[in-house]
This record gives sequence, C-alpha cells and structure tokens, in this order.
Amino acid sequence: MQIEPKPHDDLKRVIFDSHPWPLAEGSTPYHEAGHLIAGLALGMPCHNARISPDGTAGRAGVLNPVGENSITTPPPSPDEVAGIYLQCACVIWPGLPAAEAALNYAVMLVAGRQAELINAGIRLGGELHCHDPDHQQSRAILAATGQRLAMTWAQRNARHILTAKWPEVVAIAAELRETGTWTNTVAWVRQSRIPATTGY
Repeated sequence: MQIEPKPHDDLKRVIFDSHPWPLAEGSTPYHEAGHLIAGLALGMPCHNARISPDGTAGRAGVLNPVGENSITTPPPSPDEVAGIYLQCACVIWPGLPAAEAALNYAVMLVAGRQAELINAGIRLGGELHCHDPDHQQSRAILAATGQRLAMTWAQRNARHILTAKWPEVVAIAAELRETGTWTNTVAWVRQSRIPATTGY
C-alpha cells in the first residue's frame, strides 16, 4: 500500500485560514477548467471561460456566458446565488429534487479548487475550508437545502469527476493559458434522464 505523503504546511495554513492560498500562481486556467468539466459532467450549460491577461483572475460561464468585462466583477452574495441556482434547477434537471440539484451545484462550484490541487499533485482527504466566493456560494446552496454537512462529499465527488476526465481539464486549461478564452462549441441539450450526483 502506498503511504499518503505528509501534507504541505502551506496547505495546512490555508485550511485554518491563516495564510493565502498557495497554489494561485499559474493555476487559474485549471481552476476555471475544473468548473467547466464538472458542470458538463453534471449536465449544466457551460458556455465559455475567460482569464485575465496576467492569469491571476478568471471566470467560467456556467449557466450564463462570461462577458469581456465581467472577469473582475464582484459576484452576487452567496444567498442571492443560492436562490438563483435553485430557481434554475427545474430548467436544467426537470423533476430533480432540490437537494440533489444543490449537490450538483456544490460539486461544480468546488471543482475549481480541486482542479488546482490535482494539478499541484496534492491529495487532500478531508474538507478544504476556504472563504472564497466559490466555497461561500456552495455552502449557501447546501444550507438552503438542509445539507450543511455535505461539503466534504461535494469536494470528493468533484475530485472524482475531475480525475476521471483530467485530459479534458488539461485541454481547456491549455487553451485558456494560450488565448485567454475558451468557448464551448457544443450546444447545451437538456438531459432526458435525471442525473444523480452519486451515480457518476
């Protein structure tokens, strides 16, 4: 059996919120690609993605396309996002219970940081507790459906999806790094079956 390597001290400080995220340099394309691949795997409309010229900021167009000037626009509050996402669920996954839809959204939202971890070769078995907008939104969506304790599950499922589709993450990240943009050329089609986050 392979012994899990000792975690990085920097990562420990991030988990306990006493140090900035250590993987920021060069990781933005992987972060945005992680959102897109998880969203696509779960049947969400994924339109495009953009990163800033210096590579320090980005946004993935899941549900709505990203405009040229919206990379650095502050996102709405987590509670607003939770309300918007849950209202959209009936369009994306007709008949899917709100709790399942919330789990799908949470998986997509946390997939950005998980993609950064995978790219850096860091395996984190427990919950990554961040205060960035993705994690705040994810927690709000889970709380709105009575699933406050599901964050660890969402992160592990995101990691499962991303490792299964890692070549696709790398391909999108490479295009973002090279051109600053990625556009989905495949039109979104609503799934005829109800996707189950547990069935991927």
